[in-house]
Amino acid sequence: MKTPNKSRRNLLILAGLVLFSAAACQSRSQEEATERPATLVQVAPISVQTINNELDYTGVVQAYEEAHIGAAQPARIERILVDVGDQVSKGQLLVQMDRTQLFQAQVQLQTLKADLNRLDTLLSMGAVTQQSYDQLKAQYEVAKASYENLASHTEIRATIPGIVTGRYNSAGELFSMTPSPAGKPAIVSIMQIRPVKITIGVSERYYPRVKKGQTTTVVTDLFPGRVFEGKVYKIYPTIDRASGTFKVEVLIDNNDLSLKPGMFTRVALNLGETQALLVPALSVLKQVGSNERFVFVVEEGVAIRKTVVPGRNIGDMQEVLSGLEPGESLVVSGQHNLTHLGKVEIVN
Repeated sequence: MKTPNKSRRNLLILAGLVLFSAAACQSRSQEEATERPATLVQVAPISVQTINNELDYTGVVQAYEEAHIGAAQPARIERILVDVGDQVSKGQLLVQMDRTQLFQAQVQLQTLKADLNRLDTLLSMGAVTQQSYDQLKAQYEVAKASYENLASHTEIRATIPGIVTGRYNSAGELFSMTPSPAGKPAIVSIMQIRPVKITIGVSERYYPRVKKGQTTTVVTDLFPGRVFEGKVYKIYPTIDRASGTFKVEVLIDNNDLSLKPGMFTRVALNLGETQALLVPALSVLKQVGSNERFVFVVEEGVAIRKTVVPGRNIGDMQEVLSGLEPGESLVVSGQHNLTHLGKVEIVN
């Protein structure tokens, strides 16, 4: 049976062997690290540059205004005077609804008018009371209002100038107030496409710099080489927290009607000159499996990994919004072979 003193001595010997092995491994690791050669890199100083602050967006052409026009109540359609593709002006007669009720209201109005004229003569002669005259006059005013209301609902006129983009009924059909293919009760739809508009989403950091009346350029693949000029005419007063953007509407005259609703376009919004920190796009690396972007800078002979927030791509340069400071030495060649705190040797 082992004595307690002997067991204690064995434990001390075992502990000493473990410490010796660990020290030997650490010494060997330090020697390997010391012997590991420095990575050759090229660097460039980071500086703030003045650039033309032009923002590029994609957008879809929209009608300046759209109207889905129908009767105010169910009625039979007598005539439809326009068809898809027709140009119409504001106030132009589009649809003639059934006029049976209108004719009845017209006859009643004419009868009351004649009675009122006779009563007016009798009133001047003292043959009737003022109360009788006032009662008939009130009936006449009600009949007149009813006739005018029916007249406005019987003749359906264009509320905006534009082009007819939808016709959903034919003459003789009953307009039942059910939603049309446009999603609303309508007999015809009109779009105003002179001018047209494009809505873009602009980053909230540019909100103070976007002003009403600023010029934009618009291009579309359907008209290669042609540039349309637009202007900012509406700036939405709220920020979408999900995307961090606010809406801006760009207005284009479209006098020749070349741009049609639904066309895909690219919009360039020029905000003038601005200061930006630009680095070569190839110096910005992406962490595998995430959206993290990072670069390496050199400090006292070692590589320092820094996470950055990228902005726009401008040619072969990348805008950096945060994560770097002017004056730092950015690794522009050899960065793919670096690790954080790895030794580097700068070459020209």
